[in-house]
Amino acid sequence: MNVTTPETFSRFRVLTRLGFWGSVIGGLLLPWAIMLAVEVVAHQVPFARAWRSFTLHLFAPGYNFFFIGLLTAVPFMILAVLILLHLGATPAQDPLIAHRRTLGLTGAGLSMLILAGWTHLEVLLRPDAQGALAYLYLPVILLASLPIGYGLGRVIARILLPRPSA
Repeated sequence: MNVTTPETFSRFRVLTRLGFWGSVIGGLLLPWAIMLAVEVVAHQVPFARAWRSFTLHLFAPGYNFFFIGLLTAVPFMILAVLILLHLGATPAQDPLIAHRRTLGLTGAGLSMLILAGWTHLEVLLRPDAQGALAYLYLPVILLASLPIGYGLGRVIARILLPRPSA
């Protein structure tokens, strides 16, 4: 078993904190950033007017942009807790395991990010009466994609980071 150096220990602590806060803040801000971007880019609305419209609809009945942000953020908060629990004990273990766990959690985060972004874009670019139902199913779908993305990340990590032969 390899011994971790203080630099590696410090790097994993920073990586764990960045992953935690990136997941929490990114999961909450992702739908709102996509909403503003669609208004500005796709609908050709000036940013100041799009921002004003966004803030007016943040808590408005029928829009509830805040609730949509919270629904999207819940799976990312679960990922953040998983990052804390999974990467928190890495310095005491083999650095190879820590790197593989990091790549697995990165795969989970990327798969969730891509799926959430794609869903929000589809709902906003092609609005219809049932489009809002996607927001209700999105947390469940994101939670289902978390272990799939983690598994893909670990498989890629095994390919990229093979165990050294003794």
